[in-house]
Amino acid sequence: MPLNHSPPSQIDRSGRLCHLMTLEGLPRALVESLLDRARFHRQSEHAMPSDHAAAVALLFCEPSTRTRASFELAAWRLGHHVTNLTPNLSSLAKSETIGETAATLEAMGFRFLVLRHGDPESAQALIHPLDRPLHCISGGTGQWSHPSQGLLDLFTVHEHFTDLGALSVAIIGDIRHSRVARSTFTALRLFGVRDIRLCAPPDLEPEAGEFPEAELLPLEDALRGTRLVIALRLQRERIPEGLRLDLDHYREAYGLTRERLKICDPRVRIMHPGPVMPDMELARDLIASPISLIREQVRNGVPVRMAIFETLAG
Repeated sequence: MPLNHSPPSQIDRSGRLCHLMTLEGLPRALVESLLDRARFHRQSEHAMPSDHAAAVALLFCEPSTRTRASFELAAWRLGHHVTNLTPNLSSLAKSETIGETAATLEAMGFRFLVLRHGDPESAQALIHPLDRPLHCISGGTGQWSHPSQGLLDLFTVHEHFTDLGALSVAIIGDIRHSRVARSTFTALRLFGVRDIRLCAPPDLEPEAGEFPEAELLPLEDALRGTRLVIALRLQRERIPEGLRLDLDHYREAYGLTRERLKICDPRVRIMHPGPVMPDMELARDLIASPISLIREQVRNGVPVRMAIFETLAG
């Protein structure tokens, strides 16, 4: 689903965020309030339970470690009750639709549904009606959207770069199949980052118009003078079977090493949404190096997702 489609309505007439399936169309002031709340939780030493405990359902139809665990920890820190649903042990295995599952959870009194699903249309349909009592949150939707990852990436960038208008960013790797690339691009653009460079193998390049005003460049041109490099995971589960990907060629042509990063700004930092395939997208010695923000991205996931729960709860 391209970025230039009409984003779904997620905000009611009073300006309240009701669901979070994408970052597209969200006003900057709302995103800033989310980041402010996340910053509060990041600085707090103790859990801050909500005055009103709620039931949270996590339904991940695709594998996840970071997103699922951090949503669960975020809910726990707010005093919410979490139910983990396993797709192949739920009624989804009996041909129940996602919509029917959501309606069932809503009837039981669940207030939040965090869903990871491969079909954007099925996930997007959950936010109708807008005022339904079940707040729906995307934990990653196909290759379309990963809003909480986009927010935590933006939060991490904000912590290290003060002038986002002057920031240069290179996004390297499997852009065509990356929901992270789309959501993080949207978040960075919303906060004034204009110099965003893209680099991908020809078969993994995005469709024309998906990343407005971003340049698609060869690797050296994308890296030259860049302050921030975001490496992406090869989405091998989304790559069509007919497309034969030469992993050795990818590693040699697009894998990031200390030597390759020498043409970046000397103060360059690197990010990656995880999981990292060592010595594929990133050289093993870069993952936990001083220039890496990868572990910080993971830490920031919990306060950002706490902020999402609180904002949706009003």
